[in-house]
Amino acid sequence: MQLPKVLTAIFYFFLKVQAVLLPVPHTPYLAKWTTSELINHGFPDPFNTSHTRRIMISRYTPVRKRDCLEICRLPYMPEFIASVEDEIFQADMGDTPWPRGVLASLEVEMCCKERQRDHHGKPRPLLLLGPGLNTTRYWYSGMGQSLAGMGFEVVVMDHPYETDVVQYPDGTVIYGGRVPADAEAVEELRFALEVRAKDATLVLDWLKVPKSAKVGFVGSSFGGPAAAVAMRRDGRIAAGVNLDGGMFGAGVAEGGAVRPFLIFGADGHNTTTDETWGRFWDATTERRPGLWMKELSVVNATHRTFLDFSLVGEVSEELRRVGFGGVVSGVWAMGMMTEYLTDFFRFALMGKGEGLLAGESGRFPEVKFLRSQGTQPL
Repeated sequence: MQLPKVLTAIFYFFLKVQAVLLPVPHTPYLAKWTTSELINHGFPDPFNTSHTRRIMISRYTPVRKRDCLEICRLPYMPEFIASVEDEIFQADMGDTPWPRGVLASLEVEMCCKERQRDHHGKPRPLLLLGPGLNTTRYWYSGMGQSLAGMGFEVVVMDHPYETDVVQYPDGTVIYGGRVPADAEAVEELRFALEVRAKDATLVLDWLKVPKSAKVGFVGSSFGGPAAAVAMRRDGRIAAGVNLDGGMFGAGVAEGGAVRPFLIFGADGHNTTTDETWGRFWDATTERRPGLWMKELSVVNATHRTFLDFSLVGEVSEELRRVGFGGVVSGVWAMGMMTEYLTDFFRFALMGKGEGLLAGESGRFPEVKFLRSQGTQPL
């Protein structure tokens, strides 16, 4: 009767031996990773009114290297989440076998014990990170770590019933699929974006962020329009980024940006090829002609460049064999995005100079500046 337990122990030992460590970013700070469940007491879940809305977040906190007492290797994503992702990718691959177990073998290196903090010091600038549609927050663990390494407090959000799978500390699991990946489903997408905006406010309230604070919002794919909508709903969100996401959902493009906004696009995805981007840009120009906004494009980048896919694909030979990743180096892409996002939020939230956002740079010749308006945050 003990044989299954023995085999299980051997299996996990083998996985540990074969673990693949994601590259540790070369940043001024280390990152500490914590996970929390947030409950919006008194508010039924908009997708299922039989229970209260509750979400899961990953929080990445910058730690000065001299204050880190212990560095440890942590799973990139929990075993259960990895198994669900395996099923999803296998379905997408068709007859091509997906390398099951690889995602469960991935690890990240974080600070897991630090000296006692001085809580009376100046708080770190806060960034919210919104994932793509039907995409678990764990696919942004590398991005969260990298941005925290630059001195930002980063919170990555799951959105239950939309995110492909959410697992809670009590073992409850909620699967996604309630929001169609269909640009024509404008009302369903609008509804999901409003829910995301409320989730963002829940996070800010839980963190006790004052009304006078300036917070940034990075949105990947469907997180891009979510950033734009959340900025309209919560004045604490003072700057937003769209990482290659179509501005889908009723009224999203027509509303434009209300505060400084950066658009990052894959090669060939821009305001002339995506009519939602064109309408978003035009609406901003017409309503707020002096507002700072820029559109950047990355040569050879694909949609997958703007989350951890390329990074993960680069470190795993098994994933590279099935074409997971992209043409652009994942390590380079993560470093590039971290540099540009850092300069943008230092400019928009902290009053620093534009840095890399001032114009095309010899450091990153692959990053092209397509459109711009405004010179200073309003």
